[in-house]
Amino acid sequence: MPSRKDLKVLVVDDSITVRELMKQQLRENGIQNLSEAKSGTEAVQKYKTFLPDLVFLDINMPEMNGVQVLAKIMEFNPQAYVIMLSSLGTKEKISETLELGAKNFLMKPIKNENLEKIITDLTK
Repeated sequence: MPSRKDLKVLVVDDSITVRELMKQQLRENGIQNLSEAKSGTEAVQKYKTFLPDLVFLDINMPEMNGVQVLAKIMEFNPQAYVIMLSSLGTKEKISETLELGAKNFLMKPIKNENLEKIITDLTK
């Protein structure tokens, strides 16, 4: 597993505010290699070129939602490490994304201790 400073993280959310806050939190946790996408289509393209170790993926987005993006990422790389994000978590969406291969599901705004745990687990 990569070290914190080498960990490549992709943040996907249609809200620039959420993307900026997440990137700030990630930097505070020692993550420097960051990329972002504002739509599902862009997320799939970025995943294939950036090849991140970790993806934070919003469920509710226009064009292609997070569930569709997750399915495409898992098709491309079945070992992808994707954490789903939502402010509107529903039981169906959570179980659907976990069945598709998401590693976890976090409610927005993301608590720093949750972010820290995910990064620690990935860099052990």
